[in-house]
Amino acid sequence: MVFLFIMWIILIITLIILTARIEVKIVNLVINSQNKEHIPNGYEFIIKLKIFGTIPIIKFKLNKNKLRKIQQSLKTNEKVKQLEKDIIQNKDKFDAQIIKGLKDFGKGIYIETLNLEIELGTEDAFVTSMLVAIFSSILSIGFSRIRVREKNIVYEIKPVYKNDNSIKIEISGIFQIKLIHIINIIYVLNKKGGRKNHERTSNRRSYDYSYE
Repeated sequence: MVFLFIMWIILIITLIILTARIEVKIVNLVINSQNKEHIPNGYEFIIKLKIFGTIPIIKFKLNKNKLRKIQQSLKTNEKVKQLEKDIIQNKDKFDAQIIKGLKDFGKGIYIETLNLEIELGTEDAFVTSMLVAIFSSILSIGFSRIRVREKNIVYEIKPVYKNDNSIKIEISGIFQIKLIHIINIIYVLNKKGGRKNHERTSNRRSYDYSYE
């Protein structure tokens, strides 16, 4: 009976992990290069952890004030300071890992709803037109590679002809990613990072001993 009970617990935990999703809802996020404060107040991030795909068990909200407090606390955290030093010392390795992680992360994202509007302008009207066309193509290709609910995706890139360099982005939407996908990315990156450190150490030793 005890063994059967343990098996049931393991099965339930496994199902929870496999079906858990992290949902991020972005509300009224505006980025404007023309404003003194590039990201003004008024936006909000609502983050939920859902099990079995639909049941929320954790929910919290982030706005500009809360994010500023988190940023300030991180600046005084010794572990974060040490991580920053490690990143600076091993910049090339971390850059490669971040790029790989972002690619894998993008594959697991599901866009449920999205409203995106971009206004882009430069001092040259021709350059502005070219950039709008390029960004439109990039977005089209990007959305084709990400799981999306197409009926709920609305995006537009508008050229602004004012002989000035400017960009304004307005975004609202709901994004989801499976928890198991995040765990897998962290595991793979840590595994590769550990392997690279081991390889570097062994190479260094063989190089040192070659002079004996």
